[in-house]
Amino acid sequence: MDQRTREVIEAENDPRVLKALIASMAEHIEKQKALLDAALSEKAKAAQTTFLVEEKVKLLRRELFGRSRENRPEALDRPRDKSQEQALLFSQAAFPSLEKRTNDGKTKGHDLDEVHYEYGMTDSELVAESELRGYANASANQWKDTGLFEESTKIQIIERSYVREIHRRKKYKLIAGIDLDKEVIITAAGPDELLPGMNYTTDFVAGVVADKYISHVPLERQTREMESLGLKGIKNSTLSRHCALAAASLEPIQGKILQELCGSDLALNIDETPWKIQNKDEKDGFMWVISNRTGSYYFFKPTRSAQVIREKLMGYDGPVVTDGFTSYDKVLEDANIPHAYCWAHARREFLPLEDHDPTVKPILDKIDRLFEIEREATSFEMLGKLRTKNSAIVLDELESLLLREHPKSRDGSQKRKAIIYLQSRWKGFTMFLSDTRIPLSNNEAERTIRHAVVGRKNYYGSGNHSGADTAATLFTIIESCKKNDIDPRSYVISALHDIAAGRMPLTPLELARKRSQHV
Repeated sequence: MDQRTREVIEAENDPRVLKALIASMAEHIEKQKALLDAALSEKAKAAQTTFLVEEKVKLLRRELFGRSRENRPEALDRPRDKSQEQALLFSQAAFPSLEKRTNDGKTKGHDLDEVHYEYGMTDSELVAESELRGYANASANQWKDTGLFEESTKIQIIERSYVREIHRRKKYKLIAGIDLDKEVIITAAGPDELLPGMNYTTDFVAGVVADKYISHVPLERQTREMESLGLKGIKNSTLSRHCALAAASLEPIQGKILQELCGSDLALNIDETPWKIQNKDEKDGFMWVISNRTGSYYFFKPTRSAQVIREKLMGYDGPVVTDGFTSYDKVLEDANIPHAYCWAHARREFLPLEDHDPTVKPILDKIDRLFEIEREATSFEMLGKLRTKNSAIVLDELESLLLREHPKSRDGSQKRKAIIYLQSRWKGFTMFLSDTRIPLSNNEAERTIRHAVVGRKNYYGSGNHSGADTAATLFTIIESCKKNDIDPRSYVISALHDIAAGRMPLTPLELARKRSQHV
């Protein structure tokens, strides 16, 4: 309402005119309210449309790529532990202080080398400070060294550099008055080398291996970095030969790791993943892994037939855990090796059905309860008791549930397939009850093989079968180091130095045992 209208209303005394004005204002307010309601309704419709589009996109992504995790909805709704919230706050600090050790007191890799610097003030700077404070006869003698320091820590980066080293080994001629048919000349020893006369140091070879198989940096990217740092003209093929030489040198350790795995008191986990071969004249194949908590053994074969593991498990009679790939069944049965199955794979068969089939929830609840019981154990002895007392009851209930749901499920449906997957392998799924060596899932092998999968994504497999064997050897060394809390890069460098000097390095497991004896 403008000022003029307000003045007219205030000056008006006729009740009829005032009544008409009030009615007009009320009508105007109602119209404005209707316009506002219409605008809010349109805004709500637009928001709902956007929400529906986003939901459709989420569903489409889930259909194309699957769930990003295997947690069920109720697991995602659990309240965050307060200690986790506290940790999150600290992790969001812009520049956290450098910690040398983890909470369990173990060092991850190596501590950084420390360089100490001390800073003092010159006489002229001290005089300037006195003058700044208004002293008449300013001098440096007005200041006394307290012997105290204000200390701060800074992290410096020193770029990688390449240096051409010239090694001159002296020669000596025998002149000690001895009559000889020919002169005798000897040469001083030089640095240890992986191959006699090699033009690259052992550290250089180890660096190439570590960058590719630990950091997953392709050789092409390494050569470009070397060019930028002054090392001109090096070829991918040269770096590839370095990796092959390192793998050939470390092969005996790879073999010992397999022996250690087969001789341990734990079950073996086995898995495989496709491995691309870039040479068109050679077939693609599979990178296989045999592992447990003490180490990992990789090997490449151009076939997915489980027959390839027969020779690897020669003499082993402990249990093996795998997914439901049928090729394992006959091989392990012929070798008289107990064959257990992965409950995580069985769970995945039911998980996509839970959203639209309420009868699946009780099955998943029983499987999840098995994993909860496992997490309660703090020792193998306690684990055995928990499995006998609690897990056995859950399995009986689950078996009865599957028997009831089987005839209710439609023939050929995903639910029927999931139920048959469990029922047809029930002996292998329940084998863990009587053997504490057997874990509930094959996640150990799946986590291990992930390292190879990341490498495959970065450098697209191997150039040929020989290159795949090289990758398998180096993956074996690196993953076994990780499982024994040994820095892989340092181990590769140290092991290659030992081999160049004619010494056989200890395996990562042997190093871990030796370290535990000194603790």
